[in-house]
Amino acid sequence: MLQPAIITVAITGAIPRKADTPAVPVTPSEQIESTHEIEVFDVAMLYNAKALADRGLLKRPCHVQFVIGIPNALPVRRKLLEFLIGELKDLLPDATWAAAGIGRQQLEVNEWCLELGGHVRTGLEDNIKFDKTRLARSNAELVARVADMCAAKGRLAAGPAEARQILQLPPV
Repeated sequence: MLQPAIITVAITGAIPRKADTPAVPVTPSEQIESTHEIEVFDVAMLYNAKALADRGLLKRPCHVQFVIGIPNALPVRRKLLEFLIGELKDLLPDATWAAAGIGRQQLEVNEWCLELGGHVRTGLEDNIKFDKTRLARSNAELVARVADMCAAKGRLAAGPAEARQILQLPPV
């Protein structure tokens, strides 16, 4: 059986606005249900997350997202991502994880996540381009590309019910 991969989507953004691309959802009616995630921009944040979980301030199992490619934070290096995953397994062994590659590295980081057994983040918040030549039409276009990548990497894109089960969220 193929290992499922949750494709999470950055539905809004700190920089992209309707003026940048009309596909960015900004109103509540344009947005969808989301769940918490622990975004890790440096190694210390992973240790802080463990401390908060140990104190009962974060619900377990945690879902950690490594954010790489932000200037002056974690660089886009596969060996670094592998190190972070190893630390996560030692610190929070029941956690799920994904990684967000910012800008032009998004697709490469998506591939690494699938190869390393994690989940995948994509979306207009992190990258407004589909490729070097054009803007992405929508989050849906970026998700479809990652879903195709899942099959190419021997993974299965998780459906909503399966994703909720993996993240241990209640069914809807």
